[in-house]
Amino acid sequence: MEKRKTILIAILALIGFALTIELAFIFFKVNFNEQYSASFCSISNLVDCDGVAKTNYSMFLGIPLALWGMFYYVLTLFLNFVDKIQNKFKNTIFDVFKNPKSYIATLGLISFAVSICLATISIFKINKICVLCFVTYFIDLLIAIVAKSKGSFFLTDIKNTVIDFWQGVKKYTALFVLAVFAFVAFVSYTSISMVFSPQQKIQKSFEEFLNMEKNKYAVSGNILGNPNGEKVYVYSDFMCPYCRVTNIMASKFAHEQKNIQVIHMNFPLDSSCNKYVPNTVHPGACVLAKYALAAKKQGKYWDMSNLIFDEHPSSEADILYLSEKLNMDIAKLVNDAGSDEINNELLEQIETAHKKGIYGTPTIVIDDIPYMSAMPYYKIKTLYSQAQKRHKREQK
Repeated sequence: MEKRKTILIAILALIGFALTIELAFIFFKVNFNEQYSASFCSISNLVDCDGVAKTNYSMFLGIPLALWGMFYYVLTLFLNFVDKIQNKFKNTIFDVFKNPKSYIATLGLISFAVSICLATISIFKINKICVLCFVTYFIDLLIAIVAKSKGSFFLTDIKNTVIDFWQGVKKYTALFVLAVFAFVAFVSYTSISMVFSPQQKIQKSFEEFLNMEKNKYAVSGNILGNPNGEKVYVYSDFMCPYCRVTNIMASKFAHEQKNIQVIHMNFPLDSSCNKYVPNTVHPGACVLAKYALAAKKQGKYWDMSNLIFDEHPSSEADILYLSEKLNMDIAKLVNDAGSDEINNELLEQIETAHKKGIYGTPTIVIDDIPYMSAMPYYKIKTLYSQAQKRHKREQK
């Protein structure tokens, strides 16, 4: 009977391990490969393994649940055959495993309880079901049922597990403390670095700036950063939501770096002034750009830029109303915004963008290399750091 139990547990654990390998493959595919093909278990909006793997709920402590599952099944297989190891290595640390089937039953019960929570989140929170995940949930329950002791509803197994664990900790305290320290260090690293979840890392990086009602790094005047610093150019459209995010990032970057100057360049996606935009995406963006450039003549380019980004004016009347907060000469502002000088300056910036191959916003130019589309803050820092390293290599 005991031999059959061992064989059945081994079969179930191997099936579970194989499923978690597939789940790990799905997780890394959808999170690390932007051009991935849909998995066989993603067949609808409800039954969607890929969709579940993309969410924050597919991880715990920065580690994919699939990897936790793989560890659980490996541990189950180890406990299932630990008696053979004990026979070969007598009077060693392996002797602490006195009731391995009880441990398997207890771990299986705990895993199934966690599985119920995950299933609830999947159905009612994510509104998607991972079929492979649900199969592993039932495997966890079967392992617990097969491994449990006779004549009790897991009470004996739980008791054996707790007592043996405590005795093992007392006997190998130093080793236990070292193992706990290593575990805490590892999960701290995975949680903070989010090394296993680049998509969630990007999302988290954007949240700081998306949720910011006002640019807390905003400056007054025409210069952002060090007037004598290296120039980083930001091409944007005042009506582009992610241009606002990038504007805040650029402001923070200038605040932190101290040795750069951020220069804002206008590339409104509005065909009324931008001939390189075949179809207007943001009507009125040209007007906003002209008023920002006009404000520069009164020494308040960044004041106006941040005001427009934060307040989202939709008409010229809105701009003039908001401009009163900046204590500007409104008559001069209106006159300058409509002048040929400002119009030519805007067209020159648009032409500069075109020559650099820029056709969308936001675009950041670092070391004369344009990087189009919104990017997380840490990516901007990385690109700048890489540019600095290139310069050092060229100087040698």
